[in-house]
Amino acid sequence: MVAAKQSKRNVLVLEERLVGLDVAYDGASRVDNLAHQQQVETSYKSGYEDASSQYNQQILDFRSEINALREGMFSQLENKFVNIVSEAREALMTLTFECVSQTLGGYQMEAEAIEKIVEGVVTEAGLDDERMEVRLHSADIALLEELDSDLRAKHPGLSFVADDLLGRGDCVLSSRFGKIDGTMENKFAKLRESLRPS
Repeated sequence: MVAAKQSKRNVLVLEERLVGLDVAYDGASRVDNLAHQQQVETSYKSGYEDASSQYNQQILDFRSEINALREGMFSQLENKFVNIVSEAREALMTLTFECVSQTLGGYQMEAEAIEKIVEGVVTEAGLDDERMEVRLHSADIALLEELDSDLRAKHPGLSFVADDLLGRGDCVLSSRFGKIDGTMENKFAKLRESLRPS
């Protein structure tokens, strides 16, 4: 070992002649080339997997957002479609009702039509042998008499009462079981209700 001292000019001065030189390394342990390559590959693989995982998660998040937007859009379209259909049904119902009302409003009652109206009310009552009172407009009763209808033969307990407070084509049946309203107004109300969407 050779002693040395530092001069004032920061120059290292050896006291004896230098014969050999050993350099000591005081840092981290050295890594050979193979180990270094393996560490690089491991780090690259780890980084690639992390990046792939984040990318896949972003894709899943993006798909979830797209699905949410799609479902929201379809839901809005469905609600609008339901509203449109409901409005169309309501308009169709009103139009149909108005057409029927106007058609029947200008309809000239005939005897056969009055007979069918009475038959319908009696059939609805289901009281063939019971005493029944049928109230009609006097003009409708006159039509039945001209027709020589066999309603009384079919239903012996049937009697007719003129009631000019009723409109033409109106019919109200009374029995001990109650009344059946066969007026045009009631029939129109049932028609309107049947046309209304459920």
